[in-house]
Amino acid sequence: MDLDLSLASYFVLVLTFAFILIVIKSLNENHIKNYPPGPRSWPLIGNLHLIDFRRPHLTYLQLSKKYGPVFSVRMGMKKMVVIAGYEAVKEALVTNAEEFGERGLLRIFKKMDNEMGLVSSRGENWKIMRRFTMTTLRDFGMGKSTIEERIIGECVNLTKYFASFKGKPFDTTMIMNAAVANIIVPILIGKRMSYDDPQFKRLLSLTNENVRLMGSPMVLLYDLFPFLELFPGSHKTIIKNVTEFYDFIERTFVEHLKNLDENDQRSLIDVFLVRQKEVHSHFGKLMYCLYNE
Repeated sequence: MDLDLSLASYFVLVLTFAFILIVIKSLNENHIKNYPPGPRSWPLIGNLHLIDFRRPHLTYLQLSKKYGPVFSVRMGMKKMVVIAGYEAVKEALVTNAEEFGERGLLRIFKKMDNEMGLVSSRGENWKIMRRFTMTTLRDFGMGKSTIEERIIGECVNLTKYFASFKGKPFDTTMIMNAAVANIIVPILIGKRMSYDDPQFKRLLSLTNENVRLMGSPMVLLYDLFPFLELFPGSHKTIIKNVTEFYDFIERTFVEHLKNLDENDQRSLIDVFLVRQKEVHSHFGKLMYCLYNE
């Protein structure tokens, strides 16, 4: 009995000491010199009590009006710097892209592409993949008049498809998504996909669902508390969707590899497969890159 009491007392003492350290650390972090301004945080929860988890962007918008385009928040025990507004974001992500290339990412992004895609890669890998992707897309017409011709052609296909309904009501959501996707899809895989293609519709559905779930409370909480990986939720759905998407990309790679003509490179995948032989690149990196596109 005395032993149980002493162990309980010791445990309470340790918890109390740990809590005091956390409080002291939180108070000190509220006064870091030259750190972007932001709301005062609470121990353990930080600024979580201020965040509307269903519409966090609106919370950040309100905070930016009070603290400026660059401000700080604490999500649990994690410190974050938020950049809001066109000019500030452009300066950080375009003008100083390499300097901000090591910025922190949500845990879900790291799980999605193992830090090898355009979104979450780092250092030299990011530079190589970004340079390859941008150069190849330009070679296939991105940013040139040829892409304008592709857009006009897709608009013609879209209007014909609309006309096929002969005035009957229909849902335009998926069709519009497909039309927009078909601007870039032929560049990536070498062919346009039909609006009625079941595989195409499935890929668009997976992408739309992931975009919708990315801002869900569970995804944000998963970033703060990794142990939530053990539980079901929207973060699990996102990973499942990404895995299915990667399966399609992998099958597409195999098809292109079987029919590869080094003298007739018709897609970004073809260019990558040829480049892979030259510089011994990693197969997986472009697979993640294609999903980022």
